[in-house]
Amino acid sequence: MNKFLRLLNPISKKITKRKFLATAGVSAAAVSLGACAENKSSNNKWDLIVVGGGNSGLPAAIFAAERGAKVLIIEAASAIGGTLFLSSGQMAAAGTKLQKNKGIEDSPQSHYDDIMRISKGTADKDIVKLATFNAGETFDWLTDNGFKVKEGHPVTGTTHEPYSNARYAWGPKGGMSILKVLEEQIKPHIDSKMVTIKLNTEVTKLIQKINKDVEGIETIDIDGKEQSFYSDNVVLTCGGYASNSEMFLEIEGALDYSDVSYPYSQGAGITLGTEAGGYVRYGEHHLPIFGAILANDDYPAPMVATARHFPLDRPPWEILVDVDGKRFLQEDVPSHDVYEHALRDCPEESCWAVFDQKIFDEAPPLISGTFGTGKITKEDTKEAFDQGYPKYFKSDTLEGLAEAAGINKGNFISTVSEYNLAQKTGKDKLGRTYMPLPIAEGPFYAVKLQSWCLTTYGGLAVNKDLQVIRQDGTVIKGLYAAGELLGTGAFCGRSLCGGMLVTPALTFGKLLGQKILQFSI
Repeated sequence: MNKFLRLLNPISKKITKRKFLATAGVSAAAVSLGACAENKSSNNKWDLIVVGGGNSGLPAAIFAAERGAKVLIIEAASAIGGTLFLSSGQMAAAGTKLQKNKGIEDSPQSHYDDIMRISKGTADKDIVKLATFNAGETFDWLTDNGFKVKEGHPVTGTTHEPYSNARYAWGPKGGMSILKVLEEQIKPHIDSKMVTIKLNTEVTKLIQKINKDVEGIETIDIDGKEQSFYSDNVVLTCGGYASNSEMFLEIEGALDYSDVSYPYSQGAGITLGTEAGGYVRYGEHHLPIFGAILANDDYPAPMVATARHFPLDRPPWEILVDVDGKRFLQEDVPSHDVYEHALRDCPEESCWAVFDQKIFDEAPPLISGTFGTGKITKEDTKEAFDQGYPKYFKSDTLEGLAEAAGINKGNFISTVSEYNLAQKTGKDKLGRTYMPLPIAEGPFYAVKLQSWCLTTYGGLAVNKDLQVIRQDGTVIKGLYAAGELLGTGAFCGRSLCGGMLVTPALTFGKLLGQKILQFSI
């Protein structure tokens, strides 16, 4: 029995922070760099304090150290890297050396225009401009320092809406390909004592002056030791809140159904920033990813598989119905964005993929593996249906299938009948054209598909210089923020734009350390 089936039976437990890092393939360098960087001196005054050692905090530290700044990184986990351990590491940048070498003409303006087009104007214009007009230099910095892209990259798009130009690229080992470069670039600064990293340490409070300027942090480590550190520059880069279901609901107004995110994404930066006077924006742009198959109904639940729903990857043989038993989108529409918005509007952000035995036998596999499950075969899927695992339903009749799945029976029977007629005549009311087989021969199958989220849409509000601001627009002096802490909604609006999370995180960290922050050195 493979890991997919073990996760379904018995039902898996939610993963803990420590267990995640123990099983996520954390590099030895990610642990050893932090361990060797522990500074045992009593020094508590720094040129820069970075809260979070991930894909925004590490570049901030690297480039600040290059300018001669003494940097302290506070990391809650036992290794640096943050969400790069889970991330596919997708990046997007225009005007890069990689593009030029391949004869691809592109520009930051075109990149910016694509983001505003895909997001339908809902992304933050200032944030997107800052990201897109500086992304090329960031990408070139990575490639100049050994980063290699997958064969055939850059591309216009695969997992999100396509760009107008091929600027979308990532490494063969996903986020770990990026982390390898960051580890190599920060090591000399650790060796020279310009950068100190404190692992297994959480920031409990921002220290503020009487005038509310930020001047430092209070921390507690894994042994309960409390310390205070001071700096005129505190940068929050400690990620989003995807593993904090209560904060998720409060900010985005939706349940977090899936437990697939980095366990340390607890919203610490949101709490610190708002307690200091900042505010959160863009949670209203909440948009889930389509097609998770979860282990159980104890939400947020582990994701054990996904549905291959994208027509350009696998044309649909099944139909999709909501809890009312009705189809709600044209299943062969070649748009991730349409799928994601349609699921967002479904009750409980869920639906069912429905098919019969002949489709099961003749169609390419619908179910595929996800994080850590490995390959899922048709035999694995058959066992899940035969054993009646959670989210998998099978019946000899359509009526029985509706009852088992909890779908409105009358509407469901009518929906299947209407679809079969459309398949026969070639005229579908939703505009679908790819209909290879009817749903007519039992047994019949339904698998429940759920929304899932790796990132979070709400984030701390900042200005063009990445300074955290209050609702009246005034600056909280000494406090900056970057990375996912700014919110997916800032970078993508109510959409998901390829490479517009990892790349801006790296870019904003680089800009802070290289140009924005001012040091008295």
